[in-house]
Amino acid sequence: MNDKLSLRAVALFASGVSAVATSFAMYATGGSFVVSSFNRIVLGYLPGWFVSGVLQRFGSVALEMSMLFSGVLLSVVLGAAAVGGYALGSRALPSYNRPVGVFVAAALVFFGAFVIVGSAAAVVAPAVVGGVVAAYFLRRTPGSGDVDVERRSIVRAVGGVAMFNVVAHAAGLLRRDQTQRAERELQQRASRVQSEHMLSEAAAAGLDAEGIKPLIAEIGEFYKVDINPSPPSVDADAWSLSITGLVDEELELSYEDVLGYDVVHRYKTIRCLSDGIDGDTMDTAVWTGCRVEDILEAAGTNGEYAMLNGADDYWYSLPLSDLEDAVLAYGMNGLELPQAHGYPVRLLVPDRWGKLHVKWLTDIEIISEDESGYWEEKGWHGMGPVNAVTKIDRINRPSGRIQICGHAYAGARGVEAVEVSVDGGETWNEATLSQPLPDPDTERQWVYEFEPDRDSHEVYARTIDGEGSVQPEERTEPYPNGATGWVSRTLRAE
Repeated sequence: MNDKLSLRAVALFASGVSAVATSFAMYATGGSFVVSSFNRIVLGYLPGWFVSGVLQRFGSVALEMSMLFSGVLLSVVLGAAAVGGYALGSRALPSYNRPVGVFVAAALVFFGAFVIVGSAAAVVAPAVVGGVVAAYFLRRTPGSGDVDVERRSIVRAVGGVAMFNVVAHAAGLLRRDQTQRAERELQQRASRVQSEHMLSEAAAAGLDAEGIKPLIAEIGEFYKVDINPSPPSVDADAWSLSITGLVDEELELSYEDVLGYDVVHRYKTIRCLSDGIDGDTMDTAVWTGCRVEDILEAAGTNGEYAMLNGADDYWYSLPLSDLEDAVLAYGMNGLELPQAHGYPVRLLVPDRWGKLHVKWLTDIEIISEDESGYWEEKGWHGMGPVNAVTKIDRINRPSGRIQICGHAYAGARGVEAVEVSVDGGETWNEATLSQPLPDPDTERQWVYEFEPDRDSHEVYARTIDGEGSVQPEERTEPYPNGATGWVSRTLRAE
């Protein structure tokens, strides 16, 4: 009995892992990979505050952890379907127990994977592999024969399945690596001419202070927060942008059509709604694209709102007035927009939180009433202007003095000044600011240096925006309206 139970356990896990490995070999981490699809479903049900908290705490590691957890869980579930299906089929028709058992096992794995992925073509091969592997083990059910021979047979079966999984996972990793390499090569060939002067301008505007965050983030350093562990892989040749709803003329724009509109280049900072006062999900880039207004004028809008949909099943509606100066970006820092940041196009909305900058944009539907959005369904708000924020990047100690370096952002209102207090808020002094970039909806660096005159200093920093408003003192958490409050440090004289 124990040998039979052990064999069933091995068959369960082996068949499930093999089915998942087959899916990985075929689709790498794309949307048709059963684990990616499962994660998308799970994340759709998790509360927004929970997802945001995990991402803030663990960053990209959280996504890798979720993929690993989902892979193990799916291996067990699909393996149970395969083992149960084989047992059911072999008992139903004893005369044809093996072929019927394999068929029923594959059918149950197919059904389970199809419910998750939603594509029959994407799950046929994993289902067949799962059913065959289950039968491969279960037909070795211990009997009255030589125990050593039976065990050697099982060991060989485990070795064969292990080898298959190694090859399948290697194929998946190779496919993913080839995709990433192709993207890198495409970026290297992309022209930097049109935005090169903007990158140089930003570099010249920055302050010379050790450890200060640069005004323009490198693409690899620019933060990423998505609703799915694996971003969708969109083929620009097959992609199109649909303009539908309350319009005079519906449009279906290809990638080349979008590139044909007048080109604009913008400095733009994006701050995630989940960014805490001491968080790091806020970055600036040089963006290249076209005006959304130009596209909407071509369609002729007759509504008050726009429903925006991305290829990752992300959606949002916002007033058309918010899109008057919005950009449909297809370039970043002089390169083609990377996949992780929304290739082939993403939306950039001035003075709004990052959640509205829909990536992998596929549809703009003009509607008459507001229909909320993805994160609103989970309790988040933050539909208005982005909150002002002041951040501390680094504490330097040149020649016995204390130098505080940081950056500040106040949306399209711009940063007029950064004030620093080293006595717990009793007195305030202005920090030195980097030169403002031509687009006010961007960060500015700041540096403040002082001579310590006591054992410790309670330091606060706050921003005054271009309208003269002082950043609120009270600190709040990001959920649900975005973080506010003064940044603080306790610094000891050394």
